[in-house]
Amino acid sequence: APVVLNLRGKNRELVGLGSYIVNAQGACNDCHTCPPFTPDHDPYAGGDGVPNAANYLAGGTAFGPFVSRNITPDDTGKPAGLTRDEFIELMRKGHDPDNPGELLQVMPWPVYGRMLKSDLAAVYEYLRAIPHAEPSPECAPPPER
Repeated sequence: APVVLNLRGKNRELVGLGSYIVNAQGACNDCHTCPPFTPDHDPYAGGDGVPNAANYLAGGTAFGPFVSRNITPDDTGKPAGLTRDEFIELMRKGHDPDNPGELLQVMPWPVYGRMLKSDLAAVYEYLRAIPHAEPSPECAPPPER
């Protein structure tokens, strides 16, 4: 993990598996961290790919009219403000918690939804262990007209 983890009250084995899925398999940083890499470390510009820890998984990446969500823990410790069951439901069925009745349009939930429930639970446990972060102001979407 590119950030210091809070392991108090967490299942360390699940956190470890979740970290592996999020950081090595899921490429969550690419969309949910803006910018995804620290200055001078962007692998697309010859860098070594060091993740942006300051805004790690805090969202803010614009995809046309859609903006990636902050998936760090809220003040109650829930990633993106979701319970584990809500998180797994979102990953399985793509229901947008901010817009009931709508499906997430950019998030590749059809792919992640095929993951084992235990793997999704591990991702959730890892997200519970990361620190809260805020999106970078440089990545904020332009104001609506």
